Amino acid sequence: MGRPIEVLMSRFLLPLLVILTACEPPPPPIPGEVERVGEVLQIVNGQNVTQGMVDATLAQLPANVRDQVIAKGQLAQVKDQVVIGELLYQEAIKQKLHEKPETKQSLALSARNALANALLEDVVKQRTTDEAVKTWYNDHLVQFAKPQVKARHILVADKAEADKLLADVKGGADFSKIAAEKSTDKGSAKEGGDLGWFERGRMVPEFADAAFAGEKGAVVGPIASKYGFHIISIDDKREAIPVEEVADKIKSQLRNDVVEAYIEEIKKGATMTTPTAPAAGGATVSPAAVQTDAAPGAAPATPPAPAPH
Repeated sequence: MGRPIEVLMSRFLLPLLVILTACEPPPPPIPGEVERVGEVLQIVNGQNVTQGMVDATLAQLPANVRDQVIAKGQLAQVKDQVVIGELLYQEAIKQKLHEKPETKQSLALSARNALANALLEDVVKQRTTDEAVKTWYNDHLVQFAKPQVKARHILVADKAEADKLLADVKGGADFSKIAAEKSTDKGSAKEGGDLGWFERGRMVPEFADAAFAGEKGAVVGPIASKYGFHIISIDDKREAIPVEEVADKIKSQLRNDVVEAYIEEIKKGATMTTPTAPAAGGATVSPAAVQTDAAPGAAPATPPAPAPH
């Protein structure tokens, strides 16, 4: 007696269904998902907001902004922003906004920009070496060959007091301590009178003349200026700003040079043509003709030829 039809159907159809199911493409990934690693800071609707997410957000900020955020103790605000971003992201996915054509286009453009920026950052990192910085510095040495003095000063209103303080310093009293206690220049007084490195043009002429004329290690004064009477300790002198102090500025300049040069390189290696189009309008590509599954770098779909008039 033959097998019931149901048994035969299950024997042949079930394997076929398994095969067909296995061949179905996986659902597209939901955009915007990130690695949730590190300490869990908050749980939002069952999803972990982690320290790794906060660190990644900080890493996206320009270095100077990131330094300010850390210096001002604003990390808690960054965490709050990440939590709010998680809430908004979850709601957007819930409303399936990522499936809207205009959102898909926006996400695609953001991804392209992120990849382009990542490429440029890699190239800049590879080409902005210590050797490149040194070479740029030497090629532009005229910008940095500026005589400078590193000095401290004590400023008082009365010459008799200045004479007395100068005698105390020359007798072995601590210059920085006297500056902190007696100097009327309160900005430098809290630093022991330290003015750091300066060029001649940064100081009033009387002060600059005395500081640049004196020997390294000397204490000179009192020097009269419109601010009062100065006692100046000449701590150091140099003829040029060293490369270490301007390396960050040079790297910034090099970054622009590297990016411009690299873009010119890849433009020269690319094939770029301008399509011929009828005078009444440009060549167009309809959505149906766009090769959405083309491999990166593949030639774009050719626009259809204009209909004969």
